[in-house]
Amino acid sequence: MTLQDMFNQRERSLDDLLDEVRQLRDRMKGILPSYTALLKEVSQLPEGFEYRFWASCVEALLEKVKVDYQKYQAQVQKADLWGKSVTLMADIVLKAGGMEPMPLLNSLRIGVSIHPSGKIEPALFDDTNRQPDAIFVTFDQFEVITQRLKSKLLKGTVMPANEGEIPKLVYSLAAEQK
Repeated sequence: MTLQDMFNQRERSLDDLLDEVRQLRDRMKGILPSYTALLKEVSQLPEGFEYRFWASCVEALLEKVKVDYQKYQAQVQKADLWGKSVTLMADIVLKAGGMEPMPLLNSLRIGVSIHPSGKIEPALFDDTNRQPDAIFVTFDQFEVITQRLKSKLLKGTVMPANEGEIPKLVYSLAAEQK
């Protein structure tokens, strides 16, 4: 390739670039009306939309925990029933042998365990393996805590950066309550 060819190629490249810039400017002029209309539409969104979005995330968390709690409660009731029936059978055998009957076991009580990491799960009240920094509440207390968080979100006094912060906010409210 000669020097003249390189010069001509560069000249054509600059001309092509200028043509592309003109075409881009024309396309931008065509897009501008719809873009400004969209901006007006977004600015007319109801005030508090973001607050209601975060409040709905809290409601979704509450429903998830409620479903998990109900499943866990059914398992605990099944285990409790089985334990009581075994105790009654042993009691019959002991009474037949003239021995003292076994005392009935206390019913298992469950609640909700809220961890600082954001993990929220149903758990037994008397669980000896519970993490020391986890907060244990009844399901009713958990509902009250989530309602308080929802109220704060709707007022705009609390604003999470992402969905992962919501369980941590639940933990901090539970810690304030204790």
